[in-house]
Amino acid sequence: MQSLRPVRRVAKLGSVGRLYAMKKINDRIRAKRLLEARKHGFKILPFLRLRAMPYAFYAGLSAVTLCWLAFSGFWFAFDLVVSFLAGVLFVYVRWLRGQRNVWPFAMKIINWDAVQKFAEDEPSS
Repeated sequence: MQSLRPVRRVAKLGSVGRLYAMKKINDRIRAKRLLEARKHGFKILPFLRLRAMPYAFYAGLSAVTLCWLAFSGFWFAFDLVVSFLAGVLFVYVRWLRGQRNVWPFAMKIINWDAVQKFAEDEPSS
């Protein structure tokens, strides 16, 4: 009987230890995501859910870095990191909102028959 838990592939990174490898995205997965977005519309929350683990990793790394800088008293570096993170967040949110505004046009110009074909085909790689 097959286990219900997903198998995680692990990549070695020198002395850093184990790092979970991200699932490789192929045309079939991209096509399925496009069809899902077509069905429900382009919403930001499902987009963020797909990338929850990397976002959690980056948030944790940023929090550790900011705590270390604050406890060490490097306030100038702390301010630089905070302003950099605020700028990255601003640009990312702006990009997501722009994608939501472009989505109605993208739905008109995408060849949905080809997308459906890619979603049904077996991955070639």
